[in-house]
Amino acid sequence: MADAVNDLVVENDVMVPMRDGIRLRTDIFRPAGPGPYPVLVQRYPYTPRDGIAALFGQMVARQGYAVLIQSCRGRYGSEGDFYPFHPDVDDGYDTVEWAAAQPWSNGKVGMFGISYSGFTQWTAAIARPPHLVAIAPFSCAWDGNDSAWYYAPGVLHLGLALSWSALMTTEEADRRGAVPPVPQFAESGRLMDDKGLGDPAKLAEMSRLEAEGTRALLDHRPLRDIEELRELAPWFRDWCDHDDGKDPYWRRTSAAAHLQDIDLPVFHQAGWYDFFAKGGLDAYTTLARHGATEKTREGQRLVVGPWNHNSVQIRPDGDPKAGSLLELGADAPVMRFFAHHLKGELPGYAEEPPVRLYVMGDNVWRDEHEWPLARTQWTPYHLRGSDGGRGLSVRPPADEQPDVFVYDPSDPVPGSIRTGATYDDPVDLDAVARRPDVLVYTTPPLETDLEVTGPVTLELWASSSVENTDFTAKLVDVFPDGAAVPVCQGVVRTGHGVTQPRTPGAAYCYEIGLWSTSTVFKAGHRIRLDVSSSEFPTYDLNPNTGERITHADSAKTVPATQHVFHDTLHPSRLVLPVIPR
Repeated sequence: MADAVNDLVVENDVMVPMRDGIRLRTDIFRPAGPGPYPVLVQRYPYTPRDGIAALFGQMVARQGYAVLIQSCRGRYGSEGDFYPFHPDVDDGYDTVEWAAAQPWSNGKVGMFGISYSGFTQWTAAIARPPHLVAIAPFSCAWDGNDSAWYYAPGVLHLGLALSWSALMTTEEADRRGAVPPVPQFAESGRLMDDKGLGDPAKLAEMSRLEAEGTRALLDHRPLRDIEELRELAPWFRDWCDHDDGKDPYWRRTSAAAHLQDIDLPVFHQAGWYDFFAKGGLDAYTTLARHGATEKTREGQRLVVGPWNHNSVQIRPDGDPKAGSLLELGADAPVMRFFAHHLKGELPGYAEEPPVRLYVMGDNVWRDEHEWPLARTQWTPYHLRGSDGGRGLSVRPPADEQPDVFVYDPSDPVPGSIRTGATYDDPVDLDAVARRPDVLVYTTPPLETDLEVTGPVTLELWASSSVENTDFTAKLVDVFPDGAAVPVCQGVVRTGHGVTQPRTPGAAYCYEIGLWSTSTVFKAGHRIRLDVSSSEFPTYDLNPNTGERITHADSAKTVPATQHVFHDTLHPSRLVLPVIPR
């Protein structure tokens, strides 16, 4: 039944049929006039009771669009069983084509949304529905294995994968009339239903509860068989079992693996502290350079702000005027994108700079013409060691002794549940730096500002006493008062994807991608690099036994003696994308 909301027609609980007979619950918001109108579709698996989706639907509909907000199959009134991503290929196609055929539609359909709603856009685009004109995936990866549920090849983004899976059990338990297996997530869900996303205090409590609930599951071995997830989140076991991004399990829903099928303009938006940021940057770069057609290559747009996944700024010098990840007003970049591609407005849009970046430290937005920036000066900062302590220097090392630490998996370096965490699960980086299993390399205070914008890489020469271990790296901005602010980070698993086992004691060069940033290290600040072998539960723990904790039946671990080299033959170096000032 349609209801009038001011100047809109609102239809709630419309059951949209899929090709297999399953019907998906959909809310429709459209202008009261006869139309026809371009259509914007958002598909997501989260509660509609928080009112946020309806608010966004009404805001966008008042700009002259018909808006569909749809619950994924098996979620909140939609029929069928929920399983992440795989059903969204066909369901996305069917929903787009259903929307295009409605009498109030002009046949031009776009998709928008954040996080899971971003994934559902990529899966729909893989299927190439004829009436899908443009998409705007916010804060999501375009490949579920690379830079999403796996932080690096073979390394499960454990805290994220586990916490999200536990979160999703609450609605499934309610649907089955069962008791939610992780009570902290049930309480978090109640806060969300009570407008939690719009209340900073409730949002903080939700995040705290989810971190607490996740940590309660971490001691189970093997992790893939966690009882609380076995029936209600069976995909978690599948994610653990498929650690290779080339596996057909991941390729079926990977837009990166279907590059030839992504033939449409895409508006990519992310935050520097978002745990899905790498996926958005990779997608933009790949499609802008190698898109199937000129229309695709020229239709890419990228916006990256100072936020984490919750649109929160974590830096103490952040600017509240920087804006939000979820701006949908008529002048917001994403709505200008849709106005051009779905309405034919803004004739000069194609000539505007395609990239807009927020430069942290300077706290300014800046338009650019490519990513990475063409004027980048790739500057190596060499790891150095001496009696005076460890450092970072633009001068190459001489003959220096390696640094040594022991990585004991039974006492891992603490990490956040999710990268980019703030109030919910903070980590004391000063305490981390004092640990004997963390090597800290720091520059002297900078004499002038140094802008670092682009992908950051560590070329690490290292050896281990075991065949299979991890090395981690974190770039840190140290303020004059000593405050340590994380910038970006990465990890490598030495035994993953190699054809020959690593020889214990032999030195190898590992390239660790720390993802990307746009940060100005201000004069008086210091650049710090932390090197270790764990960050738990951010990454799944490497027990150094050749097994994975996702599959090991016991908690057996083996300490490893790690050497980090910085000499003429093994010049470990941090490569920073420096932008001339």
